[in-house]
Amino acid sequence: MTPPLERRQRRVLTDDVADSIREAILSGRIKSGERLIEDELAENLSVSRGPIRQAIFRLQQEGLVVHETHRGATVAHVSIEDADEIYSLRRALERLAMENVCLKATEADLAPLDAILLLFQSIPRASMTRRRVAELDIDFHDALFRAAHHGRLYRAWEALRSQIFVFLLLRDGLPDDYLTSWYRDHSGLLKLVRDRDTARAVASIDEHIQAAYGRLREHLQQGAPAAAE
Repeated sequence: MTPPLERRQRRVLTDDVADSIREAILSGRIKSGERLIEDELAENLSVSRGPIRQAIFRLQQEGLVVHETHRGATVAHVSIEDADEIYSLRRALERLAMENVCLKATEADLAPLDAILLLFQSIPRASMTRRRVAELDIDFHDALFRAAHHGRLYRAWEALRSQIFVFLLLRDGLPDDYLTSWYRDHSGLLKLVRDRDTARAVASIDEHIQAAYGRLREHLQQGAPAAAE
């Protein structure tokens, strides 16, 4: 039985429904491999099956849901093959984003990045969880892609964003010293952007993504369970 979901108030009903189901998946309330039954979801969210069907299709496009013959829609498993494909694509997208940010970003474009770093510093370490750092990580990279002023590039990033967030929630998705290394690494990226040092910025983001990929692949090879805090 699908657990109760919280309905968010949004202007577009499909967005509202997709956000609710996505959050339930990312939080672990709907488990990997679990079927998404349209009638149950519609009853939980007090909507018709139409928005549920549209939301599930959107989550399929994001890679969070798969459609299986004779089973219908189920929450996707995280596999090594998924990681290989997603991170090879992410690496290419992030390199292009960094090039464009160094060339095009204004101080107004970079302000959200400053704000995210400031927020990280303001949160007491005792209350900082792996999930909160993962959220800030996604927010930082999202702001980076926005600052690139490349609409098609941003839409390509959007298609990967939810899957990357799932990876970050895995036990080794973040480095062991993430409470100190996260700020250092991301503030370093922002400094290179402000210096307009395109070559070093691209090399740095490449190293950053490769390190994340290495941790993820090692985790998946070990077959360790997910553990979002």
